[in-house]
Amino acid sequence: MEIQQRIERLQEELGNLLQAGAETNSIPATDVTTAPSEKSRVRRRKAVEVPASERSRGRRPTSPTGPLAPAVVKVLQSKDSPMSVSEILEGLSSNGYKFASPEPKKNLFARIYRLKGVKQVGPGRFAAV
Repeated sequence: MEIQQRIERLQEELGNLLQAGAETNSIPATDVTTAPSEKSRVRRRKAVEVPASERSRGRRPTSPTGPLAPAVVKVLQSKDSPMSVSEILEGLSSNGYKFASPEPKKNLFARIYRLKGVKQVGPGRFAAV
């Protein structure tokens, strides 16, 4: 049970890092290093300059079928017991929800912890609030 919780926390952190990395890649930055500490130094990568024609207009791509949170809540409300991410993903697919992400399960794993109307009720199990 502890391993499952740790895996979920690591997946959530990975999702946060990937989202933060995507946001910093679109902002030009210089190579900045912090003052060296006793044990290590932290360096930031230089952001790659993206031509204006290829930049988004400050918004992430959204699903063609609408926001994720209401769709997940609808799936969770259709079943009286808590559901796993895989079960929720199956319910979304059967309801016709389309993900903008090429890897929907990873996307759902990373975002489900922060979705409004959804709460974690056990290790890897979620229910509507």
